[in-house]
Amino acid sequence: MPRDLEIWRIPIVRSADLDGLTSSLDDHERARAADFSDAAARRRYIVSRAATRCVLGRRMGVRPGEVRIAIGRYGKPYLPSRPDVQWNLSHSGDLALLAVARGRSVGVDVEKVRPELDRAAFARRFLPTEDAGFVDGSPELFALLWARREACVKAAGGRLAQGLRLPVGGPSPALVRDPVRILSGTWLVLDIPVPPGFRAAVAISA
Repeated sequence: MPRDLEIWRIPIVRSADLDGLTSSLDDHERARAADFSDAAARRRYIVSRAATRCVLGRRMGVRPGEVRIAIGRYGKPYLPSRPDVQWNLSHSGDLALLAVARGRSVGVDVEKVRPELDRAAFARRFLPTEDAGFVDGSPELFALLWARREACVKAAGGRLAQGLRLPVGGPSPALVRDPVRILSGTWLVLDIPVPPGFRAAVAISA
């Protein structure tokens, strides 16, 4: 793991004090939390966002509620006052991951393994040939390759559709580049240990 990269695992605790955690969010986050009709999704959003603010606030020397977060193109969040602190958040089910890097763009993604998904059909339609052959019989590997791909796209600040053809198969760590140069840059991609039933990866600019 690079020395300038931190990975935080955030459990979505069902007994969390949501009212207390919501008080640390900004107006935009509180409004978005209120829009969730599903209670589990609302809890996941509030807990992961509040934890993110806690980690970033320590880095910046301010209280969680004082962390100013802006949204860039394609929805990637950033800190206007601290461009040296790069971060990214992902959640799936009852697990969230936060990646924080110093001076390098970073993306993280966690995926719940979904055995019911028609992986072969999906891979044939969306994935490069070199990746499609890996995932036919393995829901775990499919989730891992998808997490690697999303992590790269998030690190680049792009849209998922732009990264569907990224070649992310093979061992970890790996250097990934977009062969058609829709997404510029090179990313170091590493798999992240997570509980059974999940797969996760982080990408950091190389």
